[in-house]
Amino acid sequence: MTRSNAQYPFVPKSTSSLVPGHFWALPLSDGSFGCGRVVQLKPREMTGARVAFLAAVLDWHSLEPPTSDSIALAPCVAQGQVHLKAITESGGAILGHRALDDDGIEPWLFRGAHGWQNSSVQLGFFLVRPQQSDDSELPVFSTWGFDVAVNIADARFVKHTGPWANKRARDVG
Repeated sequence: MTRSNAQYPFVPKSTSSLVPGHFWALPLSDGSFGCGRVVQLKPREMTGARVAFLAAVLDWHSLEPPTSDSIALAPCVAQGQVHLKAITESGGAILGHRALDDDGIEPWLFRGAHGWQNSSVQLGFFLVRPQQSDDSELPVFSTWGFDVAVNIADARFVKHTGPWANKRARDVG
């Protein structure tokens, strides 16, 4: 599913113009690019739904901005809740759409907190069940600042430092 009148690129003003599968360029410090992807829209009844969504940083890097063909089958390195400004503050725009199903991408299971008591497991934004002590391998659901997606991609592909250098987010506890 894509916007019925989609003309790319476009700068989103609210999440009502987004659908899961939209992607944008993450400009990196050496002039190359990573790729951000819309994974899930926040349910309308949740606070912030007009401007927040679940995003992914893909395991993808190029000297050219991403295209639907170039990001094919690139898995997620990280997922987190972002504000629309994660796209617009980096000078970005939605460049296109590629169905998430085509790449096996779906919202991850997250734990709500590091400690398991009084916390839940969620699938993206949706609560699944109470968190248990053996859920410690799940990543903690987090809200990213405007530049976090760019910083994750830059650490992985340019600087080769930190937990993102060689691991998927699911491996980073």
